[in-house]
Amino acid sequence: MSLFINNKVEKTFFELSGIRRRWILVLFLLGFLTLIIRALYLQSVNKNFLQEKATATSNRVISLSADRGKITDRHGNILALSTPVFSVNANPKITKVKMSKEQRAQLESILKISSAEVDDKIFNSPKDNVYLKRHVPPSDAEQLKVLKIPGISFENDFQRFYPGGEVSANLVGFTNMENVGAEGIEKAQNSSLSGVAGRRKVLKDKLGRFVDDIDDIKLPQEGNDIRLSIDQRIQYLTYRELAKSIEDHKAQAGSAVVIDAKTGEILALANLPSYNPNNLNAGNGPTRNRAVTDVFEPGSTMKPFVVSAALDSGIVRPNQPIDISAGFMKIGSFTIHDAHAEPGRFSMTVSEVIAKSSNVGAARIGLMQDPKNLWGTLNKVGFGTRTNAGIPAEVSGALRNYKNWGVVGQATVSYGYGGINMTLLQLAQSYTVFANDGELKPITLYKRNEPVMGTKVFKKETVKTMVEMMEGVIEDGTGGNAKVKGYRVAGKTGTAEKIINGKYEKNKNIGSFVGLIPATNPRIIMAVMIDEPSVGSHFGGVVAAPVFSNVMAGAMKILNIPQDDKPQNKIPQQEKAEPKETI
Repeated sequence: MSLFINNKVEKTFFELSGIRRRWILVLFLLGFLTLIIRALYLQSVNKNFLQEKATATSNRVISLSADRGKITDRHGNILALSTPVFSVNANPKITKVKMSKEQRAQLESILKISSAEVDDKIFNSPKDNVYLKRHVPPSDAEQLKVLKIPGISFENDFQRFYPGGEVSANLVGFTNMENVGAEGIEKAQNSSLSGVAGRRKVLKDKLGRFVDDIDDIKLPQEGNDIRLSIDQRIQYLTYRELAKSIEDHKAQAGSAVVIDAKTGEILALANLPSYNPNNLNAGNGPTRNRAVTDVFEPGSTMKPFVVSAALDSGIVRPNQPIDISAGFMKIGSFTIHDAHAEPGRFSMTVSEVIAKSSNVGAARIGLMQDPKNLWGTLNKVGFGTRTNAGIPAEVSGALRNYKNWGVVGQATVSYGYGGINMTLLQLAQSYTVFANDGELKPITLYKRNEPVMGTKVFKKETVKTMVEMMEGVIEDGTGGNAKVKGYRVAGKTGTAEKIINGKYEKNKNIGSFVGLIPATNPRIIMAVMIDEPSVGSHFGGVVAAPVFSNVMAGAMKILNIPQDDKPQNKIPQQEKAEPKETI
């Protein structure tokens, strides 16, 4: 209340009595005392209650796996796809307390995990969440859900499945446990195949069950599908016939490549040994893609390029005689010889040098040429550089600079030894010059929808002449086992000793063959390499040429390619051994 006296304001306040103040103070003290007593009770007497409440619910961010894109062949046949599976998780703090002995026994049985693993992941783990097992099949996950084990939860996941198994394993590759590409196309195209994972923030109860979403769900974005140039049917044929030759000749390994000669698309690429990408623990596990990682000296498959370079520049003619010195040629202290030398025969035509695979003849033709020009031709057809076909781990091989050749080096390079080595894929691509009027085609593992331009290497007339010479290899030379009924075939055999610790090993050889079919208008190129055949012959005409014949007989029907038969191109009645090609 205010009173106005002499224009001054005076204020009067009501004051509480002493008794009332004491009662209010007592009430405040009692309230604080109650809170203190309650806190002491909860912390000391009933702390388990608080801990259970704290763990009764928890927030967790769940990653939502994106469905990885499919890998298919050129016709859409599945080579790799994702199948739905589950990841089984556990909250050790809950599970080890709540899980009964019976539940534990069933858990171990269903997930096929040991008792020691359960101890390690649940009973001895300080973590709040652990993976018990990844990639659990839906049927097993359903059995486990029925048990309702406290603290056990499930997450949707994906696992890759490869219908082709080991037939295309080295090519397609595989993913790791996190669904990330680890080998092959799975690795090369991982970013495109993977998509983008989503996110879900959830509330979980003490049993590990989802209670509610507590934030907006970010949906995953599916990965892109990848279509390869491979034809699954030809891939299977190639793998089957390659495996047969390796088994028949007890070889260490082998590779084969089939290319569409006009488009540069790889129709098949097979390697042995292979592995099962659906079970990486089987056998010896993953193996390398030898067709792009392993290099070898090409031997006589090199000769068509050396002779074509000489034809192209007008140095030699097809019927021109070449001195072969009865199959022996000395350069200083170095000797080149033909194992099939005919006593008293001192010359062969250029065409016969190719058909009979004469090392001496090829060396003489190579030495007729300017080393810089010869090196330039070999470089143009891709030797010493990667094909860039889109296959991981591809190596470039080697082509020694012509300045470091010397006379011996130039001579040995001319028949595929010495300063040159390459992958089988490089060798297969190089032969596209003989199927496209002298133009080297870029090759690819991915399906093409448009024609591609190549690099001009030889004249059209030169290529026509060389294809006729390589038909002679099949008709009258070392490649008789490559014949295909109803079709004219052109090709070249090769046999080379392997280099071990810097030295040539006479008893360890690589037999190879590269062929074109139909020879009148080549549509398909196939290169085959057999590594260390040990039973029967080791020559390319015996171990590799039959693979070409058997695969191409089926491929011509699959691709519906018209025959260009001529009477003398008949299937041989018995194997025809190729003369040995050595330094």
